[in-house]
Amino acid sequence: MGKAQLEELNKHGRYLSVPHGVSMWPMILNKEGIVEIEKLERPARRYDLVLYIRGEEQGVIHRVLRVREKDYIIAGDNCWRREYIPKDRVVGIAVRFYRKGKWYEVTDWRYRIYVHLWTDLFFIRMPLLFLRDKTKAVLRKIAHAKT
Repeated sequence: MGKAQLEELNKHGRYLSVPHGVSMWPMILNKEGIVEIEKLERPARRYDLVLYIRGEEQGVIHRVLRVREKDYIIAGDNCWRREYIPKDRVVGIAVRFYRKGKWYEVTDWRYRIYVHLWTDLFFIRMPLLFLRDKTKAVLRKIAHAKT
């Protein structure tokens, strides 16, 4: 997300995003998925997929794990690190997404099951993803040392 997308969100109250990266895998596929974002008109809640602004204008779509008084604890579905995002940095919320040829509303029962399992079991997912990432880093160092 850049300046133009943020202006679109502020002007029209919604926009379609084609996320780049793998932080929301398996739900959103890199450069293949589409997420419809609406301007946030209410405080975000646990399980919401929100858009927040990192730095000056980089938009990031991640899931709310916990709501606190002054911030949200947020993480991507494919991430083990938690982020602590001030509430005023969260500007949008996902209302539906496109995946493998089909649109899914965030109210769809299949999506709701996925969200609860993925979020409620974060304590299990977190160490597994941590080990995966650290193993990849060691293997990259080994491969780099051989060249």
